[in-house]
Amino acid sequence: MEAIAQREREMRQSLIEARDALLRRDDEIDRLHGECEARAHAAASNGGLGAANGEAAGLDAGKRALEKEVERLASKLDARDRKLLERRMRLSRIERSVPVRVLARLTALPGLRLLAARRETAFEHAVSKAHKRRTGKRRSSRSK
Repeated sequence: MEAIAQREREMRQSLIEARDALLRRDDEIDRLHGECEARAHAAASNGGLGAANGEAAGLDAGKRALEKEVERLASKLDARDRKLLERRMRLSRIERSVPVRVLARLTALPGLRLLAARRETAFEHAVSKAHKRRTGKRRSSRSK
């Protein structure tokens, strides 16, 4: 019996809180409606609609310019993706070729491990150097 009474109190309290929230929301809606009417009246009396229309036209032009830029960048990205896919396919063919497979087996031999390690170090150095040059070019072109 006590549990039922407790549950009833909780439900009554929840109902009161929900009613209060609805009343607060109604007051907020009325306040916002009044603000909108006041702004519309002020805009109509000050010729603000013409300014608002001009601002909207400017926003539309900006939106169109941004859409064109997005399309240009998307096509540029697609071209890069195609080029990257082509290069990955070429690399895959090279990796599966007989000379590369023979070289991989030979470099597993104890005497040639040192040679393979040197070549790998030289490759990593060349990649790092190219990356530094490339990022240096981008920074210098941005600063102009």
